[in-house]
Amino acid sequence: HAFLKPPEGATGAWRTWSFTTWRRVSSTWRLAAIGLALLKSQEQFPHLCFWGKVFGLSADYYVAYGLRAGDFEFPTKHFYFTGKDFQFLPLQTPTPEEAARITELCGEKPLSGVASTLLEPPAEDAEPPPDVEDGQPVPEGPKKLSEADRLAQLIAEIDFETSCVPRGAYCIDESHTIVPAHDFKGLGDAEALSLTSFVHFRAPVGIAALRTLARKDAQVYSSQILDGLDGDQPKGCWALRKDPTKSLVTVRSLNWPGYIAYHVPATKKFGSVYFGYAQKDLTLPFVL
Repeated sequence: HAFLKPPEGATGAWRTWSFTTWRRVSSTWRLAAIGLALLKSQEQFPHLCFWGKVFGLSADYYVAYGLRAGDFEFPTKHFYFTGKDFQFLPLQTPTPEEAARITELCGEKPLSGVASTLLEPPAEDAEPPPDVEDGQPVPEGPKKLSEADRLAQLIAEIDFETSCVPRGAYCIDESHTIVPAHDFKGLGDAEALSLTSFVHFRAPVGIAALRTLARKDAQVYSSQILDGLDGDQPKGCWALRKDPTKSLVTVRSLNWPGYIAYHVPATKKFGSVYFGYAQKDLTLPFVL
């Protein structure tokens, strides 16, 4: 409760603003917790995680995801979003064709914060739909893309390039499914300061990880089944730091400012969150 401890010499106005701000923030996260609990109950997710907050011009989006068993080794992530009402709605990842249209229409333009906003307003001279005979299906045109579709695309992209967990926190079981490793006791102090000790918590795409998954004895090599952060481009796109107390290690993405993962060495405690504008730093390769 840092807001409740005023600095020396603080005025009454500062104290009033500080308490009001703390109360507003506290109320927001209580509502978020209630919304997440309701979503988990409704969708019957065995695991539900708060993913982060995406800033918009007029309002912000809160994002969560649940895990379900998938068709392959890695569980499927189902993403949901909400505004300040905390009524979570599902996000549908766009098809490759839709993603290309979204990029062409929006580029690096910031999100407005209104999910229903159409990315391509209807043209004034658009022709009316053709008449159809009774009983005949109405021909469908291209899907009208909205900001919700763009939000889904951006979240999928961010999650693919971040989603950081300690190596060894997950393993592959007898049914060839990736699950939490019950014998994971945390990284050692020296290990936690090496980027090779962290991997992406998503379906692997790297040749080395895919080859390991294809082995009949993949369980023996569980620490190699996910793509490592050390293979990400450009080199130097991750910033790994140990805090002054030496009790916490953080891993920050320079590609996606606002993403941070953490791990407490020698414990099972780890996690990550994103708070940002969903804008990638495209200048990073020229700076490093």
